[in-house]
Amino acid sequence: MRYVKWGDPVKYGDKNLYWGSPASYLLEKGDPGWVNDPDSASYVAPTTKHKPRKYMASNPTPDPLGELISSGEDLCDGLQQHEATIGIKQNTFADTRADLDALIAAKNAANAADGAQPAAYTALRTADSNGKGFIARAIKLLSITLGDAWSDAWLATGLPDNTVGIPRTQDGRFAALGGLKAYFTANPSMENSNVNVNVTAAIAATLYTAVSDARKGVGNALKLSSDKHQALDAAKQTFRDRYRAAIDEIGQRLSDDDAMWYDFGLNRPNDPGQPGQPSNVHATPLSAARVLVQVDGARRANSFNYYRKIIALPAGSPLQPDAKPVKVINTQGTQFTFENLPVGATVEITVTGVNDAGEGQASDPVQALVM
Repeated sequence: MRYVKWGDPVKYGDKNLYWGSPASYLLEKGDPGWVNDPDSASYVAPTTKHKPRKYMASNPTPDPLGELISSGEDLCDGLQQHEATIGIKQNTFADTRADLDALIAAKNAANAADGAQPAAYTALRTADSNGKGFIARAIKLLSITLGDAWSDAWLATGLPDNTVGIPRTQDGRFAALGGLKAYFTANPSMENSNVNVNVTAAIAATLYTAVSDARKGVGNALKLSSDKHQALDAAKQTFRDRYRAAIDEIGQRLSDDDAMWYDFGLNRPNDPGQPGQPSNVHATPLSAARVLVQVDGARRANSFNYYRKIIALPAGSPLQPDAKPVKVINTQGTQFTFENLPVGATVEITVTGVNDAGEGQASDPVQALVM
């Protein structure tokens, strides 16, 4: 209810309007006696509820990167084949392919950046090891004059932690190299360039620079990797948006039972709700009694059940083959490593897709010999 006064935009004959003294008022929706009259100032227009189409629920946007790229390839194939026929205007093959190629390029760039990190760390370990050897030789040389125990005489050497010894941390060894470089520069008489000793300010400077450059190299590698992964996240979100928009546009042009949905790598909205059969399951034996299993995915699957069945054992094994597949894990990942398997056994692997509607058909079984 709201109060009204002379001049308010109401009609004298409004069924919800009540004139009185000292106040007049207009009934609103929810007030006792309110009438939803089109001629009333408090009229509320009815809303039309549209039954939602099922194509969004039937074709969720994949989150795992490999599955998203694989689904994107299928989508592009369908767009290239049918976009003109069904009238795709906003999410064309050219635009979708460009976003997918950008995602693939970002993925490759992130992988390359990650792959550069081991070399950077190796260079740092090598430089640090060389510096550690120099510090040990320098301490042995200086102990002849400065003594084996820490004293004020050692302060000028720059050794950290007030300790006569090789620092335990890489940061400490880096600081020690800088201190020894300064010390031998200021005290050239303490140097020894004998080939078996080789402790000089010049060598300390070279080793200090090598460690410094290697530390910067690791920092740059980490920064590059971080930048490339941020770019990958952005490219992934861009393609997820494109993928979703393309499915929405396709859904506006195809009926829920049109078989053409399959040409886009998608499910027909009228298909059963359970996941489809997982495809391209591969089992790779690894060392230490492990088997790596990889799968491309399954229609409508939100996660995967991984099963193993030991079908053969080496002679003399006290174990027995499995009577039926044993479920090991449910995970969203499209790869999983089975561990602690019997060495020498032959194991059969199957994978099923899972969503809110249940568990789908199992994949074709694959076998692996456990090593």
